[in-house]
Amino acid sequence: METMHSPLINSSFLDGFPQLVIDRGGDPYQLAKQVGFDSEIFEGKNTLIRFDRHVQLLDLAANTLDCPTLGLELAGYQNHSIFGPLASLALKNATVGESIEQMSKHSHIQVQGVEIRVTTSADMAQIQLHNNFPGISDSIRYQDHSLTIIYQLLQFVRNGHFTLRSVFFRHSGADDNGAYSRTFNCPVAFNQPFIGLSFEARHLDAPIAQEAKELPVILREHLETRHRDNLVDQVSRVISQLLVTEDCSIDTVAHAMGYSSRTLQRKLLNEDTNFQSLLNNVRCDQARDYLSNPYYRLTDIAAILGYSELSAFSRSFKRWFGISPQQWRKQVS
Repeated sequence: METMHSPLINSSFLDGFPQLVIDRGGDPYQLAKQVGFDSEIFEGKNTLIRFDRHVQLLDLAANTLDCPTLGLELAGYQNHSIFGPLASLALKNATVGESIEQMSKHSHIQVQGVEIRVTTSADMAQIQLHNNFPGISDSIRYQDHSLTIIYQLLQFVRNGHFTLRSVFFRHSGADDNGAYSRTFNCPVAFNQPFIGLSFEARHLDAPIAQEAKELPVILREHLETRHRDNLVDQVSRVISQLLVTEDCSIDTVAHAMGYSSRTLQRKLLNEDTNFQSLLNNVRCDQARDYLSNPYYRLTDIAAILGYSELSAFSRSFKRWFGISPQQWRKQVS
């Protein structure tokens, strides 16, 4: 019987981590090795990795570098590209509240095991993050980084005009609690029963800033820079991040990248390929990667690759390789 494992998080949330560690005199590759990651974790493949090890890496770096507010600082090394297509999907909406709802609905694209709840009372609203995995939710760095990147995204959505009333952490703070008030520009409360952001409810009805509507173009420029204008690699990366939504269509991928479906189809034909071929290639490559690691359950792999049932994944795998996923795993173990 397959056992339950830690949830997964996209490695994009480690963007900027190597530079942060180097700037503070550390060795990011050695730190990664100590928690069980190999050097490829920082090479931009943006795959799903173990959430618990991700948090262990941040905590190890904070302790090794004597940087208790590393979670806050890491967010400063990152931009909206860490959310990948998730942000583009959220910004298809008209208001901030609708975008937050979309982010909550599809957050599993980038991070599993975290529930985003929005509550309103009178003229106030709260975004709360809930995670039931003690090795993750108790981490200071997880709490700091999560709330900071959400706040930064809200600021982006409103073009810098999103203000908080208060921020809540479960942990007890650090020696320099001023770093928190400077980051969030509002009062910060520690030793609370939850982690979250509080703000005036009017923000939920505020329109998405026009600048934020250009995020798909920003994402495409980021992909072009990272993949050196290789369209096939760019589309493959977006596909890999959208598979888990079970809505990885050419329409969804094209919108996330700032193209029309027709334009993307034409560009792919110019590269002597098509969307379905890239979709199959990504699924095939990722299936082998995940099956090579005994940590991943077969049901988890099927879900990550966008299959609603394990049987559908098994049929596809047998068509690709002539054997079942179980047989393949036994051969390489």
